[in-house]
Amino acid sequence: MDLVFFKIALVLYLGASIAYLIFLLLSSEGRAPLGFWLAIAGFAAHSLSILHRAIFSGYWPLAGPFDVLSVFAWMVMGIFFLLLYKVPSPILGSMAAPIASVLMLYGATWSYQIREPLVPVLKSFWLPIHVILAIAGNSIFALTAIGGCMYMLQEKLIKSKRIGRFHRLLPSLETLDKINRHGLPFGFFLLTLGIITGALWAGSVWGSYWSWDPKETWSLITWFAYAAMVHQRVVLGWRGKKAAMLAIFGFGLVMFTFVGVSALLGGHHAFEPQTGMMKPGM
Repeated sequence: MDLVFFKIALVLYLGASIAYLIFLLLSSEGRAPLGFWLAIAGFAAHSLSILHRAIFSGYWPLAGPFDVLSVFAWMVMGIFFLLLYKVPSPILGSMAAPIASVLMLYGATWSYQIREPLVPVLKSFWLPIHVILAIAGNSIFALTAIGGCMYMLQEKLIKSKRIGRFHRLLPSLETLDKINRHGLPFGFFLLTLGIITGALWAGSVWGSYWSWDPKETWSLITWFAYAAMVHQRVVLGWRGKKAAMLAIFGFGLVMFTFVGVSALLGGHHAFEPQTGMMKPGM
């Protein structure tokens, strides 16, 4: 049943993406509310999918790439809805819904089945703590990147004096910069906790807190990159276009670390093509 809810959620997110796209391209005002309600319905179905899988499978639904990518998409949408209360711009949805859809589509290319029995390391209480913290941080980085894209577009419209419909739809530069100012440190804090809990998990299993696994190495690179961004933002006072560009670059690094390294470089966090299972130590 959880797979049925997953498919329903994916269809609704795709429908929301299309509705938002029509709204943006054709100035069809009725499509923005439609996109919002499709996204809400998709989020509800998605929540039921994750909840059903957690209750009836008997394990935390974070043991493989299918589940991890599904939860990542769910968190992106959840944070989007929270942000929407503060920044009621339909353009946020036009970016959040496609990101969630892409994550779910990629997740669907991996096996839905989890090999039984689960390896002992995936039964650890560290699994939900580590993975949820890491995904939550990445989801916030996704929203700061969306804010960065919107900032770049809004600044371009203002400088070119194209004060029209798009300019009115986009939040102000001050609001978009505020998303970056608050989101960047909070996402970095969650990323830091994710790395620490991952190290503690590894130590409890293998007796070694750090093994320079490819995912660990790139996670550390990502951490240093965001540490530099937070320093530039908080200490040196970087803002505006520079901060927006850094947010976009940082999320690109996050996605390579989160997906590319696992799929391409092997190690404890590698995705196994035949089964879709993630090796111990995710």
